[in-house]
Amino acid sequence: MASSDTCRPTIPLERMETTEVLSCVEPFVAARPPEIEQLGRAAVRMRKPSGTAILSEGQPSDGLYIVLRGRVNLVRVADGGRDLILSVLGPGDAFGEVCAFGGGGMSTSAIAAVHTELLRVPAELFVEHLRREPETMMRVARLQHERLREIESVASGLALCDVEERLRRTLARLATRQGRRVSASEGWILAPVPTQSELARMVGSCRETVSRTLSAMARSGLVTASGRRMILTNDLISQYL
Repeated sequence: MASSDTCRPTIPLERMETTEVLSCVEPFVAARPPEIEQLGRAAVRMRKPSGTAILSEGQPSDGLYIVLRGRVNLVRVADGGRDLILSVLGPGDAFGEVCAFGGGGMSTSAIAAVHTELLRVPAELFVEHLRREPETMMRVARLQHERLREIESVASGLALCDVEERLRRTLARLATRQGRRVSASEGWILAPVPTQSELARMVGSCRETVSRTLSAMARSGLVTASGRRMILTNDLISQYL
């Protein structure tokens, strides 16, 4: 996931040269230009249709992946076969960094939620880069820390909050990370909005309950939905900033 102090470019990542992408996303933003050039020559672009498993839980990662376009869900299968979406990644977010630490498998599966474009830095090259660039390693550690905090927030929400509170938190997190603020008065736009089934898997509920909760939030004026686009009021977002 992108660090909070990283400025996202205004040009869509999938339209940028590979070296330009690497130089403006975590964990490579502090890397020296020759390192970026070397990574860029070996990095591979790929496209994955919706529902494709990019990396599977328990298996080693074959590289560091960066989302260029689309959305990737980090999923863990719970007891009884139900899965829970622990994190949602959008353009500029990275995953698969476990390859830097040798031998360990993925703690979650990475699934393309929609048609998704990715950039993969091969594991061997990524590890060699980290040996030469300790600042990148520090940024990888920070990414892992931020992801752990997000997963802990999901876990505490499941234990302590009702469905509406969990849904509010989830939508606010998605809007501030992957949406955009319209204005001080109009709120935030999130597009495309995850499906109700996806939202249910994010908050540990069922689609029917999420549908009823979203309808209640809309009646209260907190959200306005139209197709795959949702506007969240500043009053809702400000509770979680």
